[in-house]
Amino acid sequence: MSDTSARIVGISNRIAVLSNDLKNNLLDMDANIKKLKLLKKDVYFEYVGTARRNYQKVLAEIMELDTRRESPAGYWHDIEQTFGGHIQSGVSMEQSIDDDYTWIDVDVMDQWMAAIAVARKDNEDRIEQALILINDLSRQVMGNCMVGFGISILVGIMGVWFISRSIIVPLNKLKSGLKLVSDDNYTYEMDVTSNDEFGELAAAFNDMNRQLKADDEIRSDFIASLSHEIRSPLSSIRESVNMLTEEVLGPVNDKQKKFLNISAKEIARITGLLNHLLDASILVSGAKKRPVSPFDPNALVDSAISSITPGAETRGIHMEFDALKKAPMVKGNEKEIMQVIINILDNAVKFSPDNSRVDIRLIRGPGKHFLTCSISDQGPGVPEDKKNLIFKKYYRAREVRKHMDGVGLGLNIARRIVQANGGKIFVKNKPDKGCTFSFTLPVF
Repeated sequence: MSDTSARIVGISNRIAVLSNDLKNNLLDMDANIKKLKLLKKDVYFEYVGTARRNYQKVLAEIMELDTRRESPAGYWHDIEQTFGGHIQSGVSMEQSIDDDYTWIDVDVMDQWMAAIAVARKDNEDRIEQALILINDLSRQVMGNCMVGFGISILVGIMGVWFISRSIIVPLNKLKSGLKLVSDDNYTYEMDVTSNDEFGELAAAFNDMNRQLKADDEIRSDFIASLSHEIRSPLSSIRESVNMLTEEVLGPVNDKQKKFLNISAKEIARITGLLNHLLDASILVSGAKKRPVSPFDPNALVDSAISSITPGAETRGIHMEFDALKKAPMVKGNEKEIMQVIINILDNAVKFSPDNSRVDIRLIRGPGKHFLTCSISDQGPGVPEDKKNLIFKKYYRAREVRKHMDGVGLGLNIARRIVQANGGKIFVKNKPDKGCTFSFTLPVF
């Protein structure tokens, strides 16, 4: 148990650290090539070479570590085989700054980063499998202790107490930590109270948690920066289209107006997606202030329904709201809770069949300090194996990726807002058809 856990966790943790360096070197290489083409300075050409060499060195070490496992994953070897040709040296500075030279297509870069992400996820799964192995072995130890209990009551009691303190408690803490990580919460850290395998395991878990948190922050910062960079030219395009539509620059015919209106709708759709990305990055960073004030939940639900109704009516979907009589004032950020209701209602309309119904209900509970808002639809429901995934950031079911817009952030934003306001959110399938999304909020 000691050798297996130390080897698996040690190798996997080292790969986790190196894979982050690999990703950073790849991003540095891409960024410095762009700076080189723009500024044409020798120093950026040197930076590109340094990042290239570091990338190759780190990838070689990762592949060597991977071969030391009992069952090598092979992801890193595939990455080298698939994308290794893009980082070979031999391109001079004059060739690099040439306007016709492109070191890599955007799609290939996205595939490259996605391949690294898949390999990192496999590495994280191996750490979890090691923990499961240790948990299974610990249960065997418990069984042996129970046999010893029949021989000597005193020795048995001492054995159970020792095992409970030294194994079960740390594993339960680790289990709680893994549950938080699965909910995208990387703030939990285990106490390292010993120098044994569990101490090493706790330290490895903390390192992994900190690395995941750093990766999430880097990803959120990158998305926020990219969104801000895109919004400025997008605003200029939107204003230009509006000016053409309003004939400020001269008359346009009906056919031109038709295509201008299509452009305006697509610009609005892209702007909505960018706003979702920005909302997600702001919630992760914690930079957004949350003024808390009492508000009427019935009035808030009515307002949310009014904003969704026009789109729902085009498909014959009816909104049925069961208001709560003598509803207490809810404690939270009214605008954020409004966004939660709209996000859930928007999903309900998307997945509901035409000429169906969406039910919205407010009830007291659980307990006297909370109120629950439930939204039910008549759609296909949520598969049991997907219930833990639908609240994940950027997750979109394979069945809807091709025919529904979105970036997979609506429910993730809703969960973060509800948790930040002191509540919980969950989903249940209805016995007949459809599902019900519910979330709780504290009341005054």
